[in-house]
Amino acid sequence: MRPFNINILRRSLYSLTLSLIVFISSLGALPTAAMAANQPQFMALFGSSRAEQLDDMAKTDIDKTFGAGTSNQAEGAVKQAQGKAQRDIQSTKSSLKSAPGKAKQDIGRTQSAVGNLEQNVESAAEDAQDAVKGFFGQ
Repeated sequence: MRPFNINILRRSLYSLTLSLIVFISSLGALPTAAMAANQPQFMALFGSSRAEQLDDMAKTDIDKTFGAGTSNQAEGAVKQAQGKAQRDIQSTKSSLKSAPGKAKQDIGRTQSAVGNLEQNVESAAEDAQDAVKGFFGQ
């Protein structure tokens, strides 16, 4: 009887390991057929109907193993992460496009500030000369 229990345990562990691999890969960590219906490469390799079948089978296995709705939650999390990445990319692109204009504005402000500083120094120097001349009565 003892070997029979070990075999059952082994089969259970293999099944659990396989289910975990399918689950992790459906989250986007590894490319698998879990997202086959959404992947053009799998559709070209298997045909769109086969890719959809593989996708449905993987979702069913995940839901059976980890509970109903788990595959939808995982797929939603992947799509949400993908959307955030796309928004971040767009934000970065727009920042990069506006960077040269902002740099030119900053250069213009700096040049204006330097020009104002030069005028203020000249004015202060002239005022100091006038004050010294006035002090000595010239």
